[in-house]
Amino acid sequence: MRMAPGPVRPTTLEAPPSPRVLWVGVAGEAWLALSRAARALGCEPVQASAPGAVSLELSRARPRLVLVHWRQVSERGPGGLGGLKSRVGASGAPVVLVAEPETPAEVLEAADAEGVEDCLLAPVGEAAVRARLATLLGARPPPVTSERYSPRVVLLAGGAGGARTWAGLGSLLEVSGHHLLYSATVEGAAARVEEHGSAPHLLIAVGDGARGGVWARSGTAARALLEGVPSLTVTPAESGRAATLLPRIHAMLGREGASLRVEERVPFCCPVEFGEGGPQGLAWTSGVSFALSPGGLFVRTLVPARPGAAVTLRIHLPTTGERLESHGVVAWANPFAPRDGLCCPHGMGVRFMGMGPPRLMHLRQLCQATASP
Repeated sequence: MRMAPGPVRPTTLEAPPSPRVLWVGVAGEAWLALSRAARALGCEPVQASAPGAVSLELSRARPRLVLVHWRQVSERGPGGLGGLKSRVGASGAPVVLVAEPETPAEVLEAADAEGVEDCLLAPVGEAAVRARLATLLGARPPPVTSERYSPRVVLLAGGAGGARTWAGLGSLLEVSGHHLLYSATVEGAAARVEEHGSAPHLLIAVGDGARGGVWARSGTAARALLEGVPSLTVTPAESGRAATLLPRIHAMLGREGASLRVEERVPFCCPVEFGEGGPQGLAWTSGVSFALSPGGLFVRTLVPARPGAAVTLRIHLPTTGERLESHGVVAWANPFAPRDGLCCPHGMGVRFMGMGPPRLMHLRQLCQATASP
């Protein structure tokens, strides 16, 4: 005798864990703002301050975003964030510094050297945290970029030994707003193109015969991508004088790059607020500068303003306590997004506009220091 089948129990699928947001610092106003913004977007906020507690939280699950109070950097000493960045992983969560007007310059410089990608100013607002999380979670659509401001992809082949140093060709191109594919050897250049999956706008080959070497070592897929791509061959000596190549490269890419004067930039770390005009007036957000030139300011932030937008800048100088205000135009912007093998800083380059002579002279004096190699 057959028994009637019993009720079928629906299969229960385990819900994926909520994205975690880690606050490294004591509980306070910043932690409350972070908690509210995180929960509103379906994230789990986690707080830790002691090194052991931070390590424990990182071992449980990798966070999507890490905010660090500047006193944690100061108390941990030089290299204090290095362990945190290595635990998060190169492809993991960005680390955001929370700074105050009294944050010492050496703390900002240490944070920049150790990979901080953004900066929030205390008191931390819920909207500022929400904007970062929305960008990371894909809930904030990327800004529409016109052809005039769309980034150019450059393949730099055979550029070993200095392409990404401070004055190297690759570094200058990155802070000019271009996206770089690096290959230290000619042999690896074709593989880099295939990995990227689309044609670069320019191939720069370092060394005699390097352009032909890239083509000779390319398979069918790489040759299809490199067909018709303009190229520039430079000698090792020319690559060592990278600034002299910039006008020619910008002309080949159809970009105006001289006004930022990237070859004259120097390290310059300070909190920066920037406001972009809109129907409700200026919408303010923040970041941290990493370089300054007589022509512009270079800012790390996960939520840059739109390329081509006019912005008002508030530059907080930690050494003097001054707050300089200026106006500028966003020359290039790289909002947070998977890089897919491309090298480019998250943030933006802002070209100074309409700066008065006294303020421009003051900034030029700040640029007198010799840049570290």
